[in-house]
Amino acid sequence: MDINNLKIAKTVPKSQNNTILQFVSIYLLILAFFILLVTISTIDQKKSEAVMDSLQLREELSDSDRGADSPGQAFIQKLNDLFLKANGVKKIEELKTGKILRIEMGAEALFDNDRATIKVSQRDLIDRIISALSSRPPGFQFDMEFIVGTPIEPSGNLPVNQTLPMARAGAFVRQILGRGAPPDSISIGLGAIDNGEIIFEFYVRTPADAKKFYARLLSPLKKEN
Repeated sequence: MDINNLKIAKTVPKSQNNTILQFVSIYLLILAFFILLVTISTIDQKKSEAVMDSLQLREELSDSDRGADSPGQAFIQKLNDLFLKANGVKKIEELKTGKILRIEMGAEALFDNDRATIKVSQRDLIDRIISALSSRPPGFQFDMEFIVGTPIEPSGNLPVNQTLPMARAGAFVRQILGRGAPPDSISIGLGAIDNGEIIFEFYVRTPADAKKFYARLLSPLKKEN
């Protein structure tokens, strides 16, 4: 009788231990499941917050260049002050506040007479333009279009053979790129403007603006009846 009682005493704790282990296993499984749900929820929340922050930043960048203290306005003002002191400038016009600046200049003020070489005295101007173009902050694109005026052929088209305006356009782009200007900021071309004139146009663009097609180098030619 004592032996049977002893066996029972040994058997009962073993059954209880198995039950406890089963409950612990289920509890750990449920705990791991909830940890996984919380982790997924946290990641999704962070992703949503990142998307919202990105959209808000893009909206702010699209609107911020309207302010007087924005990087775009500072860029335009810097160039405006620079060309006010430059020789041969005929006209300075801010076509769109804080976004577009247009400079009209005599070609002979930038180039040697009847030659496609930039004057030594204007190299400082070139370097300061490069410095301004290279100072773009994240979220902005500073661009420059350089247009050389050329006579129009009798057919109403721009010349296709080598001319002095064409050689000057090539000399300018080689000079400004060779001195360190950002290649993705420069556009060069010939324009149907007065012969002997050159035009600088500076643009402030957001990344969305920069992706748009902005070929404004050549003015549309209207055939006279």
